[in-house]
Amino acid sequence: MGIVTNTAEATENWTLDIGDEGIHLILSEQEVAASDILGDRLSGHSLTLAMLPASAPLPGQLVAEAKAIILEVQPDDEASMARLAGLRAGNPGLLIVAAVRNAEIPLVRALLKSGIDDVLALPLHAAELSAILEDLRGRIAATSVKDVKNGKLVSIIKSVGGVGATTIATQTASLHARSLKQGQGEVCLFDFDIQFGNAGTFLGISSPLTLADLLQGGSRIDGELLRSVTVQTATGLRVVTAPSEIMPMEAVNADQVFRVIELAQRNFDTIYLDLPGNWTNWSMSLVARSEAIFLVVELTIASLRQARRQIALLRNQDIDPARIHVVANRVEKKLFRAIGLEDAAAALDHPVNLSIANDFPLVSSALDQGVLIHELKARSRICKDMQDIVDCCLEAVPAQRQVEKG
Repeated sequence: MGIVTNTAEATENWTLDIGDEGIHLILSEQEVAASDILGDRLSGHSLTLAMLPASAPLPGQLVAEAKAIILEVQPDDEASMARLAGLRAGNPGLLIVAAVRNAEIPLVRALLKSGIDDVLALPLHAAELSAILEDLRGRIAATSVKDVKNGKLVSIIKSVGGVGATTIATQTASLHARSLKQGQGEVCLFDFDIQFGNAGTFLGISSPLTLADLLQGGSRIDGELLRSVTVQTATGLRVVTAPSEIMPMEAVNADQVFRVIELAQRNFDTIYLDLPGNWTNWSMSLVARSEAIFLVVELTIASLRQARRQIALLRNQDIDPARIHVVANRVEKKLFRAIGLEDAAAALDHPVNLSIANDFPLVSSALDQGVLIHELKARSRICKDMQDIVDCCLEAVPAQRQVEKG
């Protein structure tokens, strides 16, 4: 049934482990002897049984690890009642069931009113314990679902190659990570351009482990492997670099991509996706799941024509146009331009509310050195424009994520 571990020299102090779901049953030696829970009566259930006197202090580590505690309580023992009250007061999120002999209705009402989640009658019978364990597991599962982190997805896509999407992805994600104070969350950038990805180069980083290791990891990938693949920059941004060797687009398993991203969402608060120029089923699905989508364009006829086609494609996938943000890159801040932002919006039939100033010497210098534009000229117009994108990400509300159609 389990392994008995001595926790003290006294014979009445020991634990019996059956699985590990964070449910602890704490009874005195007398109540264990009076129950019928030993043997194989609890097969299929998971809990830790600790045998302690009804007024003995509870081990701190046990309480810290517990998700639910079934605790023997002796109403006529002041120390026992104080132990219960202290457990409740010190652990407001912990599920607590009081196990009591001869529990009359007034006592049960008083215990429930004091914040105890349920009351169980002693002596303990396996059938009754099984029922309460099922109930506790359901409550724990419901709480766990609420507590699971679900990081925000941000997709960076391009109208055509060479419009500066990776520059915007790396600079914006870095600014976002830098703006977060200690404990406020983590930002991760994935370079999904599996053939021509350059995010690592632009940030001046390299890693022996890349996106390829995650895509080839199958069901073995977990949070520990994910973090070992990421490289953390000075701003706090974590980066998963593109494969070191060119991968055929058709070699990517869509289910594995989704497994990786769902794992990332449980580990990071915001995930930037620098996506390839060519559409695939998996890249479209990632975009459909994103709270914010940034389409990078230049104010040229060729770029705007392709951007219009991209927007039409996204709308055909039932993606809310409000989640699509067009970013006009390398915009000349002068009075007379061949194509202005208003002209671009009219050509796209979509708002163009974000733009990045054209400062080729500054951007080129930052990329050549593998440093952030912010490090070279923090008060530049480009940094302000990049911050506007970060602000847009922060304001994006969680949307109902979709999977791309059939």
